[in-house]
Order: sequence, then C-alpha cells, then structure tokens
Amino acid sequence: RFDIAAARSRMNCWRMLLLIAAAISATARSDADSRSCPAPNDADCQGDETEEEDVSSPFAFMKAFSKLGSSWSHIVSEYVSVIGAVDGYALKTDIRAANEEEALGALRSLVADVASTQEKKLAWSLRTSPLQDFGKSIDDIFLAFLRWSAVDDHSFNDDDESCSLLGSVNHRAAFLTGDREINVSKAFRRLESYINWMQSVEEFISDPPVTFESILPSLDIFSINVAHDRCGRLVWYVNLGQTDLRAFMDQQPRETIRMFVWVAHMLFLDEGAQTRGLVVIDDMDYISFYKYMTMLPIQVGLSVDRFLLSVTPVKTKNVVLMHRAPWARTAYSLLSWFLTKKMKKRVTMIDTGQEVELLNQIVGGPDYIPRDFGSGAGRIESDLIATDHRDGET
Repeated sequence: RFDIAAARSRMNCWRMLLLIAAAISATARSDADSRSCPAPNDADCQGDETEEEDVSSPFAFMKAFSKLGSSWSHIVSEYVSVIGAVDGYALKTDIRAANEEEALGALRSLVADVASTQEKKLAWSLRTSPLQDFGKSIDDIFLAFLRWSAVDDHSFNDDDESCSLLGSVNHRAAFLTGDREINVSKAFRRLESYINWMQSVEEFISDPPVTFESILPSLDIFSINVAHDRCGRLVWYVNLGQTDLRAFMDQQPRETIRMFVWVAHMLFLDEGAQTRGLVVIDDMDYISFYKYMTMLPIQVGLSVDRFLLSVTPVKTKNVVLMHRAPWARTAYSLLSWFLTKKMKKRVTMIDTGQEVELLNQIVGGPDYIPRDFGSGAGRIESDLIATDHRDGET
C-alpha cells in the first residue's frame, strides 16, 4: 500500500537537503567556473592524488561536481528520483491475480489496451529487446515483471531457513507458494517505465540490434562476471581493477549503453535473479573520484543507473562495495540520507583484510567467486557469460 504521509515526509526532507545542496553548489560554481570541464575526458579532468584528497570531505565532495560541469544539487535530485522508484508502489485499486497464468493474461490485456495506436504498438513490440541471445520471448519479459511485482517489499526475510547468506533471498511469493496475489498493475507500471526508457535510447540500440557479438568489444574492456551463489541468487561481479579505464572512457557512450542494456537483460531474465534475488559486488580498486565520475558523461551514467535500479524488474538483495577510496566513503555517507531502512540494510562495505571472510558470508565460499576477483581466492574459471555466450563464439 502506498503510504502518502510517509512519502510527503520524505519529500519535505529531500527539499530541505536540496536547498542546502543548491547553496553549496552555487558557491562551488562561483569558485570553479574558470576550471570547469566541458570535455570530461580531458587530462585536466582526470584528477590526481592531490585532487583525491581534496574530495574526501563532504563539502569538497559536493563542490567537486562543478568541475565536471554539473552540481551536487542536480546529482541529488536525480538520485532521489531513482531511489524513490526502486520498489514501485501498490494501490488498493490495482489489478491482482492468484497465479502466473491468470496474471500473464491480465498483463497482456493491459498491454493490448495501451498499444492501440500504430506508434505505441511499435514501441510495445519490444523489438529492441535482446531476446534472441537468451532464448526468451515477450512473455518471458512479462513474466519477469510479474515476478518482480510479487516480491514482498516490506519483509527483510533475514531468518529464511533456505538461505543464511547476507541479504537472504526474495520472500516466497505467489509464483512459488500460491499464498499471495500477484500485483499485475504494479508490474504494468514498471513495464511501462521499461518501454519508455528503451524508447529513449532507441537510436543507440536499434541499428544494429543489441547482440552479444555487437557488445563483445565493450565486455572485453569492462571486467564483469555473472554467477549464481550458494542460495541460487544471481551475483553480478564488477571489477574496476581489471577494467581498462582508458579504453572504457575512450569508447563512444552509445557502446556503453548497448553493453549495459544487454547485461541488464541477462540479469533480469535469469530465473535465479527473479525468484531468489540479485547480489551486486563492486571492487572499486580505490579508483579516484575524477576517474570514476568521467568513465561516462554524467547524464549518461545517471540514465544507466535509472535503468538498472528503477526500471528493470529485479530485486537486489545486497550491494557490496570493496576497496573504497575516501571520496567513496564520503559519497555513501551523504547519499545514505536518502536510503530507506531496508536499502541501508542491503548495503555491505568490505574493508581491506575482510575480503575472504565477508565474501564467504555473502556468496557462500570460493566456489562462487571468480578466480581473478578481489583477493584472488575464488575458484570460478568460467562464469555464465563465458559458458552461455563466449564459448559459443567462433
């Protein structure tokens, strides 16, 4: 149920913080106009160890965005919007179904109603979704959104006997136990956000179509692995230490968008991610503020974040950050103001020396960790990308 009073309370808090952020950003802009960075990849914008120290305090961190041609108030407002849409919402008037078959029929009807014109019919045909690579159909996409809508957003479920790992698993929902309804309207609202976002990047993903072969050069630059953990959850490993940052920044943003579109579909079309949940583990490798923030143009980065966090139908059970530089610690302390209690509980920080112990508690041991990730104690030689896609390449 959508809590209007709580939403208004959070909004008032956000407005107050945005006013403060705007004042700080205005001061920063007046100090840094002559040093602004119109081209994010310029050498002067990459930062060095001295600049890294300069952004380790909250004030310096917020001020630093003016060097990137943006402002802290803009970043905050964007993330408030993204975070606010992560779990969606439910209304008393929503259409509900008792099982998947009934829910799928109801969702198809809602889609048919909205796709009444030729223009909308084209958008809702999902023609730019990379389904062929994964052997999936439009109904599989619909099913992913329905399963997302059936997860209990208000249960931490940390005492689930089926999984003792940090973050646990999705609460058993209608498609598993039959004891709860599936919120078809909630699934449709999320699906509509997905359609709108895919339309917004259509020029980048339609010609040529997004396929594994077409995004392989980007995958070879950006070090990621995908595997299931001991509880059957899907784990997305991001390894900045093994990423060719220069090549990543030099490639066109459209190529990065195409890669993330493909990866996102791999994640949310996975049955383990749908029924058990997703874990994201990011080894930041102490990357500097300016290198991290210029990996992508800020607006492109925000758009990708919106797609991954508040558009795709996947429930993230744990976000793990390893090897954080001082600025990253500051960033989380500031952004945590906007996180709900549940979101904060789903974030795990791993400091130097804790890698082996905590990763074992998060995924279940070295058998579920890529060999070259983190401390190097993992045993996975070939992840799901390699076994399902790379090994098929000639």
